[in-house]
Amino acid sequence: MSKSTSIFFVFLVFFFVLSSAGSDSAYAGERVKVGLVLSGGGSRGAAHIGVLKELERMRIPIDYIAGTSVGSIIGGLYASGMEVDEIEEVITQSGIEQIFEDQQDRKDISIRRKFDDRLFQLDKELGIKKNEDGKRKILLPSGLKAGQKLSLFLDKLFLPVADIDDFDLLPIPFRAVATDIATSDAVVMGRGDITTAIRASMSIPAVFSTVDYEGHILVDGGISNNLPVDVVREMGADVVIAVDIGSHLIRINKLTNAVEISRQLTDILVRRTTEEQIRTLTEKDILIQPDLKGFSSTDFKDTAKIIPNGVSATQAQNANLSRLAISDQDYQEHLLSRLESQDAPVPVISFIEVNNDTALADEFILAKIEQQTGQPLDFEQLDRDISVLHGMGIFETVDYSVVHKDDHSGLLIRAQQKPWGPNYLEFGFRYSSDLSSSNNLSFLLGYTATPTNERNGEWRSLIQLGLERGLFTEYHQPLALNSPYYINGQLALTSRVFNEFENNSKISTTRVEELRAAVGLGREFDNWGDFRISLNQYSSEANQEIGVPVEPVNDVRGGEMVARFISDTLDRTFFPTSGMTSLLRWVNSSSQLGADYEFEKGLVDALGVTTFGNSHTFFLGARYGTTYSGEAPVQNGFRLGGLFDLPGFVENELSGQNVYLLRVAYQRKLSTRLGFPQYAGATLQYGDIVAERDDLSLENGIGSAAIWAGWETILGPIYVGYGAADNGSDSFYLNVGGHY
Repeated sequence: MSKSTSIFFVFLVFFFVLSSAGSDSAYAGERVKVGLVLSGGGSRGAAHIGVLKELERMRIPIDYIAGTSVGSIIGGLYASGMEVDEIEEVITQSGIEQIFEDQQDRKDISIRRKFDDRLFQLDKELGIKKNEDGKRKILLPSGLKAGQKLSLFLDKLFLPVADIDDFDLLPIPFRAVATDIATSDAVVMGRGDITTAIRASMSIPAVFSTVDYEGHILVDGGISNNLPVDVVREMGADVVIAVDIGSHLIRINKLTNAVEISRQLTDILVRRTTEEQIRTLTEKDILIQPDLKGFSSTDFKDTAKIIPNGVSATQAQNANLSRLAISDQDYQEHLLSRLESQDAPVPVISFIEVNNDTALADEFILAKIEQQTGQPLDFEQLDRDISVLHGMGIFETVDYSVVHKDDHSGLLIRAQQKPWGPNYLEFGFRYSSDLSSSNNLSFLLGYTATPTNERNGEWRSLIQLGLERGLFTEYHQPLALNSPYYINGQLALTSRVFNEFENNSKISTTRVEELRAAVGLGREFDNWGDFRISLNQYSSEANQEIGVPVEPVNDVRGGEMVARFISDTLDRTFFPTSGMTSLLRWVNSSSQLGADYEFEKGLVDALGVTTFGNSHTFFLGARYGTTYSGEAPVQNGFRLGGLFDLPGFVENELSGQNVYLLRVAYQRKLSTRLGFPQYAGATLQYGDIVAERDDLSLENGIGSAAIWAGWETILGPIYVGYGAADNGSDSFYLNVGGHY
C-alpha cells in the first residue's frame, strides 16, 4: 500500500469514527426532533406541569406535543405558547374543580327555571323526540354533565390561538386524541377548533356529553390511546419523551363494591392502551412515570401537591434527558418563538354571528350578547352573557370562538340545543311525615316543550300523584323577541286535602276537588324577579272523608283578580348561603267575576340569607297575610305548621284568614359523606294564625323552636328534625325532596 493510500485510508477511518461519535449526540449536525407525550389521568395531570418545569430548567426543547384528556389540556396550553408558570396558576387556582362539576351559577338561571327548582328535585331530564319513522322515543342525555363551564374555560385560555385551525401552525405542533364511541378507534385531531378538540379528548363516557367532530361522536381518548407515542412519531419526532400519569389497577382486596369494580373495568381499557404504547418505546426514548400513589384522578384540590412529583420523576431521568439539551442561547431563541402568540393584542370585534340549531331566532340570541362591535373583546362580560343564555335551560352548551373575515375579527356564538330535546320529561318527589300519624307522599311528572317558536314560547304540563293530586297545563309566550313582557294561560284540575287537628291529633279530613282556569299578563325582571296580574276562574267541590270539621269546607265558585310579584336571588334553592326570596300577593274576589264570596286579601313573605366565615349561615324571615275585606272560604285561607313553618305542629296543622310569622335560623355545613353534603341547623319562630283580623296580635303569638339535620342527595334534600312550641305541642319531622 502506498503512502498516499495509507494516509487516505487513515483519514476515512478518522471521519467514520468522528461521524459515529456524533450520531450519539443531539448536537451533531441537525438537532434531533423531540416529541412530548402527555397521558390522561384527571387531576394527576398536574404532574405534567412539574415535568415541563424540569424540562425547561434542563433546556430541552419540545418540537411536537400529543396529549390525551388532561394531557391534551396541559399539552395544548404549552403548545399554544402559554408559560409553564401560567399553566400552573390556572390548574392550581382555587375552585378549579367547579369547572369539571359543571354546576350552573344560580344567578345566571332564568326566573322560570328557578321556579322549577322546587318542583323537580330530580334534576336529570329525559328527552322526547321523533325518530325517522315519526314515532316518539325517550332519549337520555349523552352524559351527566354538558361541559358548559369547561367549554368556556377552554375558550378563554386558548383565545390567543383561536384563529389557528391547523394545529401544525401553533408555536409547537400539537395533536389531541379522542375515541370514536361508535367504532372504538382513536381519532387524532390536528385541525379545527382547538377547544373543541380538547373538550372531546377529555369527554369521559357517561360523565361528560359526547362531542361531534367531523362526523365522529367522540369521547375521552384514554379508552383508545391514553399515551399517544405513535402520534408524535408520525408528526416527525426522532426522540419521544412519554409521561405516564395514569392510574394503575386496583388490587383484588380493594375490589369490594360496584363502584370500584366499574372503575376497574375502565382502568383496564386505559391501562391496556398505555402498556401497548410503552412497549413501542426504544432505547433512545424516555419514559417518565411520576409516583402518584395516594392521589386519585379527582383530587383537584391537591394539584399543587402533585406538581413536585412530576419534577422529581423528571430529575430521575437526568442522565437520559441531558443529551437532548441545547445551549442557553439556542434555548432562549426557542422559548421566544414559542411565546410570541401570547403577546397578541386583544381582538377588536367587528361583527358577531350565531350558529344556532334551535327554534329561537338568531336575533334572540344576539340580543343577549352585550359585546359591542368596534370594541375590544370583553372576556368577563362575554362569559356572563353566555352563562345567562345557558341558564335558559334550552341549550346543551353555549360557547364562542374568534373568527376572521376580510382582515376583520369577529365572534361566532355557538348555541347547541340539547340533542335529547326540545321536549323533556322532568321528575319530582316529595315525602313529609311527623313519624306518627301524618304522612304526605307525592310524585310529580312534568312535560315541557321549549322553545316552541322563535320568541321562546313554552308549553308545560304536569301530573301530580299522591295524597294531593292534580293535572296542570300552561302556555307561556313572550310578546316579542327578547321582550320581558309575556302572556300566560293555565288550566288545572286539583285534589287537595284540608285537615283539622286538635291537640296534635287529626279530627277531620276534607278533600276539595277544584277546576281552575287563568290568563295573565306579566313582566320578568332579568333573572331575579317576575310580576304577573291575572284573571282566575274556578269551581270547587268539597267531600268529607274523615270526621266532622269544626269549620265546614263548602262548594265554591270563584272569580278573582290576582296580582303577584316573586323575587329570588338565592345562590341555592336548598341549603342556600346568600341571597333572598320574596312573595307579594294580592287577591280580589268579586261577584262581578262570578265569585260566591267577596273578599280581598294580601300576603307578604320574605326570607334573607347571609353567611359569615364561609360556614356560619343565618336566615331572617317574615310573613304577614290578612283578609282585610270580607271573608274567604276555608280553602282560600292561610296554613301553618311544619319544620320550617312554626315547628312543633305537624305540616299545615293550623289554618285561618290572618297570619304572621317571624323566624330566624342558623345552618352549618358539616361534611361530605358518601358524596352527600351534610348540614345541621336550628330555628326560632314566633307567629299566630286566626280567623278574625282583630284577634291577630304579637302578644298572643306562639313561640317555637326546632333543630334539624339535612343532606343533599340525588332525591333532593332530606331533612330530619324535631320541633316544639310553647303551648306544649311538639313533633318529629322527616322531609324528603324539600319543603315548599
